[in-house]
Amino acid sequence: MKRGRIFIPIVSAGIVILAAISATGNSMIGSKHDLGYLNQRAFGSEVGPMQGAAYNDYKEICVYCHTPHNADTIAPLWNRQSPSTTSYKVYSSPNFDSQNNGPDGISLACLSCHDGTVAVDAVLTQPKSREIIDTGVHYKMKPGGAEAGGDACGKCHSRSSGAYGGLSGAHDATLKYLETDLTNDHPVSMSLPSYNIDPGFNQPTIPSKDGGRAFPNGVKTFAGDKVQCASCHNPHDPDEKNSDGRDPFLRTSNKYSALCLTCHQK
Repeated sequence: MKRGRIFIPIVSAGIVILAAISATGNSMIGSKHDLGYLNQRAFGSEVGPMQGAAYNDYKEICVYCHTPHNADTIAPLWNRQSPSTTSYKVYSSPNFDSQNNGPDGISLACLSCHDGTVAVDAVLTQPKSREIIDTGVHYKMKPGGAEAGGDACGKCHSRSSGAYGGLSGAHDATLKYLETDLTNDHPVSMSLPSYNIDPGFNQPTIPSKDGGRAFPNGVKTFAGDKVQCASCHNPHDPDEKNSDGRDPFLRTSNKYSALCLTCHQK
């Protein structure tokens, strides 16, 4: 009897927790940042020409970005090889009030996939598993085309140069290929201008555990009060079903430019 009394509440609690997770639809599991899932879902699906793993299958989710040992310090427990270039073209404007000396910190971590210079499976420490599948092909997030080479994700994931004339069924990932020219992207790794420098900026008031400050909607700065990729993007919270009314991986909705107006007074 005692064993039953203990067991039932635990099961009930587990069901409640699982139901809560399922209800939000915002788990990273199965999202486009779950590389283990992306590696396998192509086989037998609408993606057609894909057969099996496209890049090294480590049989884990977190390991593509994180490791508990021998991590890089640019992001928490970071397990990816750093970008193979520092020659980024950065945003500039006569009205730009902050220095923009190129990406650093957590923005550099994001670029270790998105600038296309490092393969998506290029980790510092592989898990110790006999089940790892080494495909021998290490794709990079860059556009396709003859000049890109055979290791370009854009070889299939691009409507203009994708496999089978763009009719392969593979989703178009062109917008995710930031490459090393960041002149048409929001500047990163620059300090948020203070009110004295530019009163046209709202100032966050909540201390952030990342060493910066935060707004009530979750948008935040990082160490040095810097604006980084993760100021607006949460890589662990996809909302791909749009259940929270925001685009995937944004910290808050940008409906009516709400995300932009978090910082910018217009």
